Amino acid sequence: MPAQIDTQVLFCDLRDEKAATTLPLSAEQSKVFSIDEAFQALSAPDCDYHVIVIKTHSHVKESIELLRKVRKMRPGIGRILITHPMKPFEAGHAAEVAHRCLSLEYTERALHEAVDRAIKAEQLLTQPELRDYISSLGHLPSFPAILVDLDEALRSETAGIKEVADIVQRDPGIVTKILQLVNSAYFGLSSHNFFTVKEAVNLLGLRTIRDLVLTAHLFESMPQTAQWRGFSFEQLQERSVLVSQLASDICRDAGYDRNMQSQARLAGLLLDVGMILLAMGDGQQYHQVMIRAQELNQPLYVVEKMLLGATHAQAGAFLLDRWNLAPEMVHAVLFHHVPNASGDTAFSALTAVHLADSLLPPLFNAMGCNLGGRLSREYLTAIGVIDQLPKWEMAAHEVARAMRN
Repeated sequence: MPAQIDTQVLFCDLRDEKAATTLPLSAEQSKVFSIDEAFQALSAPDCDYHVIVIKTHSHVKESIELLRKVRKMRPGIGRILITHPMKPFEAGHAAEVAHRCLSLEYTERALHEAVDRAIKAEQLLTQPELRDYISSLGHLPSFPAILVDLDEALRSETAGIKEVADIVQRDPGIVTKILQLVNSAYFGLSSHNFFTVKEAVNLLGLRTIRDLVLTAHLFESMPQTAQWRGFSFEQLQERSVLVSQLASDICRDAGYDRNMQSQARLAGLLLDVGMILLAMGDGQQYHQVMIRAQELNQPLYVVEKMLLGATHAQAGAFLLDRWNLAPEMVHAVLFHHVPNASGDTAFSALTAVHLADSLLPPLFNAMGCNLGGRLSREYLTAIGVIDQLPKWEMAAHEVARAMRN
């Protein structure tokens, strides 16, 4: 699918040789700038660029920091990085800020798809009806201060187990929640018994602990009230852990690296946080939405869109995008019920969470409403993985059976 004709792409090169790089998009759509010129253009009050593309042969770290600066300056602009194959830690940092990373041997089609993909997600998250509905919900959870320090430590590339554990332990409530999560049967580590955060960091790794801190904060900041009886927030969180684990396993089974596994794991943990946002915002209205979904025998997200004008996937992705979480993870949350609408043409974190959410048993609720996802065989066929579905169905069955036991 070609980029929209009114899409404005800002293309820049770290070498400050603007004539040395040409962009295979029409002249009407794109301009080639040096970095300094690019930031001048982005700073202009009448800036109308939709995407920034940064190309570098050797300055990967600088490029990532520039994209981080772009995100802070213009959070609604799509961000694409073109560079050589990156080391795992570089790829992990790039994934935190870039909507898509391409190799220096990129094709025109790949660039068009990356531009379209970034714009599509931003357009969905900035729809006026979505913003209006989110505003009507009242106060949204704030980004936890502890994560600012944790992210800074992880970006330093020198942070160790003790440093990360010390940061986490500043918040006793989060410590309690993390230990509760990792010691639960849902986390799949029943052979281990963690007594300290340091032990958990040592076995699970720094980024997994970071993801758990984020998850723990979200659920702690939105406790279930006595007025809400539609579904259990605790059971939703327990199911989210299962989805997270299965999604990560699916990525690993499909041969993808730890960065994609990490994206899928965090997306799985936060997949349905939008359901809690909607239940907390107007519980009575959301209760009626669930009843109507049961009456129509339709998935909840279909009736949410029909009656509220927004889905829990959009609400959750809106919050996570506002928190500047990794674009690929936000993308997976946003499209997990409608992967065909994503425009993706290959396996991604979205694929893994869509499979995990659709194949695992849905969350129990008082109305008998279908809170799970519907598997899109059309999507799996389109990205060329439908033949692998039987083994993933078996993996989901094993996860579900282990929990019943």
